[in-house]
Amino acid sequence: MIMLAIAVGVGLILYFKGGDAAANLKILAGYLALIMVFAYGLLTLCAMASGKIDLRYLVSEADGHASMSRFQLLIFTFVIGLSIVLMVVSSNPPKFPVIPNEVLILLGISASTYAVSKGIHKSAETDQADIAANATPPETDEEKAKAQAQASGK
Repeated sequence: MIMLAIAVGVGLILYFKGGDAAANLKILAGYLALIMVFAYGLLTLCAMASGKIDLRYLVSEADGHASMSRFQLLIFTFVIGLSIVLMVVSSNPPKFPVIPNEVLILLGISASTYAVSKGIHKSAETDQADIAANATPPETDEEKAKAQAQASGK
């Protein structure tokens, strides 16, 4: 509701300001996008603060051990994202920069490291489950005696 009120307010200011309609529409669309991103970010922060979103396993595996590949992907993504934001803000006029292919390749390598790590862990879990399913429990002394008695024909 507040977002709608702010958007209407910005729209009215631009309408009464006059000028080029296309430029005013671009400004209004930019403000609307900014308001929506801010609102979603605020909702996410509120959900994290209230405990609805659990960050305990953000950089760890399901068993609680730290995951270097998750941590690497998280840090590298934040570094690249903040660098792009800094480049956009520092350019005059603000514009989206050209991202070098090398940076995208490095980000892809980091993401594939995480994917390979996930595959290795899942494969190890599957192997352990197969071993446990195929393992026969050791016989007790009573079961051995019964088996020997049946074998000897008693």
